[in-house]
Amino acid sequence: MNGEAIFSRRLLIVWIVAAALTFAVSLYFMGSKDQGDTVGPSAYSRSAIGYAGIADVLQKLGVDVVKSRYDSLGKLRSGSVLVIAEPRPGPATERTIRTLLKADTVLLILPKWTGAPSRKKSGWLGEAALLSRADAAWVLRLVAPRADVVRSDQAAWTTNTLGISPTLEAPIQLIQGGRLRPLIGDKDGILLGEVVSQGNGQFMLLSNPSEPLQKGAAVTRKRTIWVLSDPDIFANHGFGAAGNAALAVATIKHLLTGSGRVVFDETLHGFTSEPAGPLLLLFRFPFIVATLQGAIAIALLLWATLGRFGAPQQAPPPISAGRLGLLQNIAKLVEFTGHHEVMIRRYVFETVRDVARQLHAPRGLSTAGLVAWLQRVGAARGITTDCAALMNETEALADGRRRSAASLVRLAREIHRWRGEIVDGRARHSRDR
Repeated sequence: MNGEAIFSRRLLIVWIVAAALTFAVSLYFMGSKDQGDTVGPSAYSRSAIGYAGIADVLQKLGVDVVKSRYDSLGKLRSGSVLVIAEPRPGPATERTIRTLLKADTVLLILPKWTGAPSRKKSGWLGEAALLSRADAAWVLRLVAPRADVVRSDQAAWTTNTLGISPTLEAPIQLIQGGRLRPLIGDKDGILLGEVVSQGNGQFMLLSNPSEPLQKGAAVTRKRTIWVLSDPDIFANHGFGAAGNAALAVATIKHLLTGSGRVVFDETLHGFTSEPAGPLLLLFRFPFIVATLQGAIAIALLLWATLGRFGAPQQAPPPISAGRLGLLQNIAKLVEFTGHHEVMIRRYVFETVRDVARQLHAPRGLSTAGLVAWLQRVGAARGITTDCAALMNETEALADGRRRSAASLVRLAREIHRWRGEIVDGRARHSRDR
C-alpha cells in the first residue's frame, strides 16, 4: 500500500452530502401526510360529495370539530358525537365500524355516491356515480340487521321531530324495516332514524371493573345511534338546497350535550395518523429493522476508530533516504527472494574481474588462467588469502543447495578482504582490521 487515498477529498465530500440529502428526503416522504380520499365523503374533501362544508359551518358556530386520523374513540369526551360518514363495504371496514360503534353517541351516514377526481382542477370531482343499494344496506345492517335500503323519486315527510324539512333530489335514499325509530320519514321509509336496541338501549356498566357485579353496584348508560339514510343533506352539494344546511346543523346540535365535540372519523376514508415527527418512523416497523442495522454499523465504526485496549501498535519505520538506506532495502529484497547464493557468486566474480582490471592483468586469459595470474601477484605481494580456494568455493554454489547465511557472509567478507589486500596492501587491509 502506498498510502494514497482511494477518493479525493472533494469527491468524498460530495458523496457524504448526497447521502445526507437522500436520507433527509426519505424521511420527508415517509413522514408526509397520507392524502387519503381527497374528493370522497370526508371532512377534508371540498368536492361535491365531501363534508368540509358542514365541518366549517360547525366550527364557525363555535362547535369543537375534530377530523380524526387515529383513535377516534380516544378523542371523544362527555357529550360528544362521533360521525361515521359513508363507509365502504369490506372486512377491514366492518372491524373498524364495530369498534367505533362503542361510542355513546354516533351519527352513521349511509353511502350513496362515489366519484373520480377531476384531471383539470385539484379537489374537484371529474364525475360522480350512484352506488348500489346493496352498499348502503351492508352498512345499515351493521346496526339494524333486519333493515333495508330503498330509493324513491319523491318524499312527503309525515314524521319530522326536528321540525326542519330538507330538500332532496331523486333518487331519495330511505330505510325500511328494522328496529329504527323514525325521526324524519314518510310512508316510503325513514330518512333519519334512531336505532332502538334491546332493553331500550340500556347497557350495564360496573362502578368498579375490578370487582364482581353485585346488586346496587351497577349504573346504566344510554347509547344513542342515529342513522341518516341520504347523505345529500350533509354533503357539500346539498348545502345550496333549502333546509339542508339547517337540518344538518340541527341534527348535530341535537346529539351534542354539554361541552361535547364533533369527531369525524377519517380512518375509514384512507387518512392515517400523522406521526409526531419523521424521526419516529425510524422506531416503527418495518423501518426499525434498518435503524438497528444502522446502529450496529455505527457501533462497529466507533469500535474500530476510537481508543483501543493496551499500548497502540507501532507504525512501521519510514524508508530511510541516502545510500545506506538504499543498500539496506536491497539487502532486504535479496533476503526476501532467497537468492543469496546467486548474489554471492556474482559478487565474487565481479570482484575478481575488477581486481584484474585494476592490476592490468593480461587480456585473453581464461578464468583459470586469470586466477593463476592473480595467485602469482598475490604471492609476490605477500598475500596469504588463497584466491583459488575462494573461487572453487564460489563455483560450488552453483549446485543449487542451500547454504547457511553465516557461510555466505564469510565468503563475501573473505573476497572483500582479499581485494583490499591485493590492491592496497596488507598494511591497510590486515586481518586484524
